[in-house]
Amino acid sequence: MLKWLAAVAAFAAFAVLAIGALHMPFARPLLAKLGVGCPVTKGTPRAVDDARAIPAAMYIGKPGAPARPAAGFELEKTTLADLEAWAKRQGISCAPLRGNETLRACQDVDARALGEPPTFPPAEEVTFEFRASGTLAVVTVLRRKLPLAEANAMVAESSKRLREVLGAPAKSTGENTAAHFAKGPLQAFQEEYEFGNYAATLTETRIGDLGMLVREQYFSPVP
Repeated sequence: MLKWLAAVAAFAAFAVLAIGALHMPFARPLLAKLGVGCPVTKGTPRAVDDARAIPAAMYIGKPGAPARPAAGFELEKTTLADLEAWAKRQGISCAPLRGNETLRACQDVDARALGEPPTFPPAEEVTFEFRASGTLAVVTVLRRKLPLAEANAMVAESSKRLREVLGAPAKSTGENTAAHFAKGPLQAFQEEYEFGNYAATLTETRIGDLGMLVREQYFSPVP
């Protein structure tokens, strides 16, 4: 029985990582070839809000967060106009995702524009999800093809910054060490911070010989 439960848990963990990877920007061409669309980028703004309510239900009943860091933005306060003004100041190119005006993707973003240390490499892509009402619900920061040492150092610093304001993560899997990632491709390290009004996920994954992928996501479960 215990072996069966362990096998189920291992499969579930793999499935979560696989599904998460397929919804990252680098996988969009593959999904397109397979005829699979990401539901987050389709539908009306109200339909996207309804879809987002499904993961938001996981946080009902949890205590509120002491702070809600989100790469320099304010969840439920930042608007599309604020984002456009920020992009103009920073000289950053941003565009709607698949024509959906409430979803924006910004390319090649300097770490300092995200309130991160200047030693961090630029973010390949930063995506923003706005509610139909116009306020910011999700920020996702993606970096990939990073050297192992650089990714380890950046994730350690990001984890430290989150822990300083949020406390210890609710969940942690894997290790942020060279030895852990040497075990093989698709090894991962992840920390999850969970509150009734806020969730943050920090993920570091080895993508075979393509280097390290680091993903930060900041989510407001409630308007």
